[in-house]
Amino acid sequence: MTSKIGSRLAKNSIFNITRALIAFPITLVILPYTLHRLGSEEFAIWALAGVISSYVQLSDFGMTESLIRFFAEYRERNDNERINQLLNTALVIYFLILAVVGSLLLSALPLIVERVLHIPQQLAPKAVSVFYIAILLFCLNLLMSSFASLINGFQRMGHTNAISLLSTIMTAVGVFYFLSHGYGLMGLVYNNAIVTLFTVLANSLVAWRLFPEMRINPFRHFNREALGLIFGYSWKVQVSTVAHLLIFQIDRVLLSHFVGLEAVSIYEVANRVASQARSFVATVFTPMIPAVSALHVSTDLAKIGGLYRRAVKYMGILALSVTFVVIGLAKPFILTWVGAGYDESALTLQLLMAIYLVNLLTGPGSYIMSGLNRPEVSMRSSVMAGVINVVCCLVLVKSLGYYGIIAGIGLSLLISAGYFIWMLHKSLPMLSWKLYRQALLRPLLVAALLALFLTGAQRFVPLSGYPALIAAGIFFFCAMSLSLSRGSYFDDFDRETLMMYLPFKGKRS
Repeated sequence: MTSKIGSRLAKNSIFNITRALIAFPITLVILPYTLHRLGSEEFAIWALAGVISSYVQLSDFGMTESLIRFFAEYRERNDNERINQLLNTALVIYFLILAVVGSLLLSALPLIVERVLHIPQQLAPKAVSVFYIAILLFCLNLLMSSFASLINGFQRMGHTNAISLLSTIMTAVGVFYFLSHGYGLMGLVYNNAIVTLFTVLANSLVAWRLFPEMRINPFRHFNREALGLIFGYSWKVQVSTVAHLLIFQIDRVLLSHFVGLEAVSIYEVANRVASQARSFVATVFTPMIPAVSALHVSTDLAKIGGLYRRAVKYMGILALSVTFVVIGLAKPFILTWVGAGYDESALTLQLLMAIYLVNLLTGPGSYIMSGLNRPEVSMRSSVMAGVINVVCCLVLVKSLGYYGIIAGIGLSLLISAGYFIWMLHKSLPMLSWKLYRQALLRPLLVAALLALFLTGAQRFVPLSGYPALIAAGIFFFCAMSLSLSRGSYFDDFDRETLMMYLPFKGKRS
């Protein structure tokens, strides 16, 4: 890995980490306030609005990731004409697809609310109104997402993270304003409309500033060859997107249908934290796609193999640390966060964190293959996970109820992860199977022991309140860092790379 690529990766990862670290506490404040203001049933409807809107993401057809990949490649080649062709072609295709998919979904909403989600009759009209506006806003956001893809493809993720962070802050302020003034569920919808318009305008202006050669003229720049490039890559990503929705979004739909809105609220409390933790870890490594695309231009497979080995080690450290500190502190955290009566959410959080860990550890390989224009490897494993998840959830929810959904997700991700790693090594034969033991065994043992210690210590020293939880978290990460820094686990390259993430660096002699 060249110093230029490594520095760029570190810089973009720092931006992602900063955004996630600031956004997470905001989420912690918003959720319990929203839950207590709306009540469990309306909160569940709001959670389901996000799920329903996410299915509009099928209209993306994998183009977001495809655009990031090709914007990075043609930026490296200084081919401005091709970049304009890609941008204008994507805008036309988004508009046409969203017009069809959005119309179909909107017309089917009453049926979805009544037959699929089984929302009580007295809440059905409000649910339809909320879902209707949420879908329209998601369509607008997706239509204009090409500009955010351009920013990320140019590897200027500091800008997209700044916009995302401002959007999060605006969302938080809006939630408190609208709910405190009695607007209720519809107030959250109005708030989302304001934030969506801000995000769309900000991404468009920043993209224009980064790429002043941009020309928005579909009649001139729409290009069939660019269309072939986008869809030649994106259809494989689209299949993975569908599978992703079948794994990470269908859970609440099935809970609403088979168990009820109360179960959706209990699950959403845990899922919101687990998803935030999973997203935080994943965002650290998203800069790998454009970085690998840039390396792929020079066909430097040896450096790509080295990048994967390092990424597995760093992913292992971060994912295992985050997973086990959440598992160890789940019960006192949920009690402090949302209050008594959510013990089931605490157990759900522990189970989801363990399940998502399996998914996270395949992340570096997935990003590597996407950057190499080989997304079909991820596609096949995602399809496997999606199909297994739906089948297992439908079978297990009838015998295990609420926990059948969680068991189905766990089985699907475990089986598909094993298949993906096997396929990855077939695609990159220079990789050694020993790298997983070398990279993961030590942090796994240390993190598991520390989580066990935290769980046991709570019997003697109850953790109550955020100061105690923060102190326990600091202890966990300090002990984890100290244990890993001893011995030969980190080499000189690791130490130099990790120094890039420190906000204050001492002068080297």
